[in-house]
Amino acid sequence: MTPRPGRSGRLEAIQALLELHSHRRARLVLEGDYTSVFRGRGTDFEDLREYVTGDPVSDIDWKATARAGKPLVRRYLPEHKNHVLLLVSTGRSMTAVAPDGTSKLELALDVAGVFARLAIRHRDVVGAVFGDAGGPKAIAPRGTRAHAEYLLRRLSDEAVDPDGPEADLPAVLDLAVRSRLPHGIGVLITDDAELGPAGFRSLEILHARHQIMVVRIADMNLAAAAAVDPFDVETGLRVPDEVRWHPQLRHQAATMTSARAQAIERALGARGIAHGRVTGQDDLVETLIGVLERHRHAGR
Repeated sequence: MTPRPGRSGRLEAIQALLELHSHRRARLVLEGDYTSVFRGRGTDFEDLREYVTGDPVSDIDWKATARAGKPLVRRYLPEHKNHVLLLVSTGRSMTAVAPDGTSKLELALDVAGVFARLAIRHRDVVGAVFGDAGGPKAIAPRGTRAHAEYLLRRLSDEAVDPDGPEADLPAVLDLAVRSRLPHGIGVLITDDAELGPAGFRSLEILHARHQIMVVRIADMNLAAAAAVDPFDVETGLRVPDEVRWHPQLRHQAATMTSARAQAIERALGARGIAHGRVTGQDDLVETLIGVLERHRHAGR
């Protein structure tokens, strides 16, 4: 289990997560895909670094590669900073758990933390729009480590409990649309909730203006035998033991959960939006790598 961060150390916890759950090559791929998709290329040389998957072959410095005995690429100062906007659902459904038993909110914060860390590492700016039925809120993009820590702390501190407001993802997306931020990168972090017609309309507008990716935190099948103290945080109803231990009913519940997730995936795919689904801490990093790779191959 990844150690949970203190109030001032979530970015350090994200680094620990990357160290614990991914080997060095996977971390390099994550950095490389972010760089190849999002980093604005300028003309002023900055430095050399080791080649990673996703780097343009044209950036390889062959003379330096020959001297070092390993592929090195040239890095250039960006012409402009990228704007990274984290769109996070913090309704009470996020206080439930993912299939591995981890809080969905903690996984959502880890996803947000990875992108915030990448943005700050690459001198980009990062902001957020988040909220629930109590009303969406916005944090303007800035480019300092202290700001990223503040942003992640706000997401954590203002998240609701099981008795708080329900999710209102369309309102979060609508506020992002109305904010009219400069062209940038939008990362929607939510669970398996339906976006509905209004949510998809706002998402399509954002997708036309920005580079949009969606990372979903999977819902646990409450009828699964592995579920502990299973109750629906949206309704407050507990799943009866006779349902959990009845093979046919348990199978039907799993089928319904899977069908809903697949319907959302088809809707996102039909709109050309790169997406991935996190089921727990063990697949979080690989899922984010996959989302970035799919986004890069889409040619956005």
